[in-house]
Amino acid sequence: MSRIEKRLIKWKNPAFRQEVPKNEIESILDKYFPAEWTYGETRGSHNYKITADRLKGHPLCGVDGDFIIPVKGGQKIKPVYIKQLVKIIDELGEVAQ
Repeated sequence: MSRIEKRLIKWKNPAFRQEVPKNEIESILDKYFPAEWTYGETRGSHNYKITADRLKGHPLCGVDGDFIIPVKGGQKIKPVYIKQLVKIIDELGEVAQ
């Protein structure tokens, strides 16, 4: 099992409530959303934005298949956004159990 999969399983745990450094999320975005994410190109310079056709219609995403992950103070991501990202990846059927 890779570090990325272990990290997702850790984040999936209901007891997980820590802020995550922004550098920990980029490897996950590269694996599950290659060439579909950007950083700092949305309103508010400290945001990750995932844009993917497969996210259209998902309740956590915009109508265009957009999912925004704000970065608190340009350094950390709140656990609520981590949980949402894990839920999206899990519902796409791409995360290890």
